[in-house]
Amino acid sequence: FATLFHFNPKKVAVRGGYHGTHNILNVMIPRMETKIVDLDDEIGEGDVIWLETPRNPTCDVYDIKAYAKAAHDVGGFLVVDATMAPPPLQRALHLGADVVVHSATKYYAGHSDALIGVAVANDPIVGESLMGERSALGSVPGGLETWLLLRSLRTLHVRVRQQSATATKLAAWLDSSDGGRKLGVKTVYHPSLEHSKGHKVALEQMPGGFGGVLAIELKTEDAAKELPSKLDLLCDATSLGGVESLIEWRRKYDDNVSPTLLRISVGLEDCEDIIKDFQNGLTKVLHM
Repeated sequence: FATLFHFNPKKVAVRGGYHGTHNILNVMIPRMETKIVDLDDEIGEGDVIWLETPRNPTCDVYDIKAYAKAAHDVGGFLVVDATMAPPPLQRALHLGADVVVHSATKYYAGHSDALIGVAVANDPIVGESLMGERSALGSVPGGLETWLLLRSLRTLHVRVRQQSATATKLAAWLDSSDGGRKLGVKTVYHPSLEHSKGHKVALEQMPGGFGGVLAIELKTEDAAKELPSKLDLLCDATSLGGVESLIEWRRKYDDNVSPTLLRISVGLEDCEDIIKDFQNGLTKVLHM
């Protein structure tokens, strides 16, 4: 909200992604006369392209450099929501983004115990303006949240790299014919997979790894609803980026996703333990 309030665009070009972003846009529309258009629609001077990459929950990857050029060519701005690919995985400011936003509640805080957001500007003048507006509005983080975030940043790179590596191995197993596929997994979404949307872009854009979040679709809605309750290691919760692995039936929170889709956030448990948990759980829901 702080970023959109600062730029006050006439148009915001966005496609899908985190439903909370659209909730904020729906609040802005009647008050600030902001028009929502598709990501590839025409924009003009002062308008904003809002690019979430990888995109929640299906991990689609979009070319930051290309969208930065599209925005800057007409005097617009590119804002990248990089919540699902924090440093060291992806560095959107280096690729041309004007502002990068993170739900720091997720990977930055990393322990599911802090609520905080981050907006980082490429232009120091924009950054100073955002800080001033934040102070004026009173939306400064509390002392405890700040301390928790500083604690977590000390291990950010170690955690994120390991979570990404484990998620890549898990995605490969879930997508394999002798793994998840034979246990009812219909589709696997993760940038590491060659068939994923944006895989070639991710190879260049995400040099630090493909991210710790993935999604799967099962063959039936009933199986998707039941799987979280059949797992012992993963918790059924709607968050991501923490040290514990989580899974959720995403339709419970977002009506725009497939009713057979589950989002998985990989934590720091051993990969073989996570795979074993899925073997057991998928077997239990195979014939639903």
